[in-house]
Amino acid sequence: MARLDVRDKDPFAHSDEEPKDNISTGGFIFRAILRYLKIFIFFYGISAVIYYFAFGTLPGL
Repeated sequence: MARLDVRDKDPFAHSDEEPKDNISTGGFIFRAILRYLKIFIFFYGISAVIYYFAFGTLPGL
């Protein structure tokens, strides 16, 4: 079975196209804040459950 040639012969062939998701700097920062805030809340929730089972109270309350 022959290998497929998936390498692009001309890497700059489509360089003049617009980005698919053209957002502003503020939008980029807002998305980054939301992303890391969701990650923080998720891991804080897991930590709070473990802390509750270990010590019988929620952290910070």
